[in-house]
Amino acid sequence: MSASNQQTLAKLGATERPPMLEKGSYVPWASHFMRVLDNKQEDGERMRHSIEVGPYKRKMIQNSDKPDDSKAQIIEPLIKMTESTKKQYFADIRVINFILQGIPNDIYNSVDACKNAKQMWERIRRLMHGSEKIEQ
Repeated sequence: MSASNQQTLAKLGATERPPMLEKGSYVPWASHFMRVLDNKQEDGERMRHSIEVGPYKRKMIQNSDKPDDSKAQIIEPLIKMTESTKKQYFADIRVINFILQGIPNDIYNSVDACKNAKQMWERIRRLMHGSEKIEQ
């Protein structure tokens, strides 16, 4: 993205927007992206955790509609989550959207099938970092 485009976005109040990935600039983009997350305080730490470690995995719990059936389990509903796990769960969703905002359409098509931010990040790294080596 050109300097004038970045200035225009900043003037429009788009300071929350992640940096845009450009061909041949994966390493600086990744560094800048993580710094943007660091500036998001508590939520940023959770989003970084999503990328580096993986998402919160919702537990399977007993279905309260069928208490007699030991095999009747459902995915933990939001209402049953602790505040901490809810925050991580929503940070997992936010960081996926944040990553998608910072990548071009051709990369989006390659990561669309990824289930979480960690998978997306690793696929982007493989796609873009590999292209940097080819260019050099």
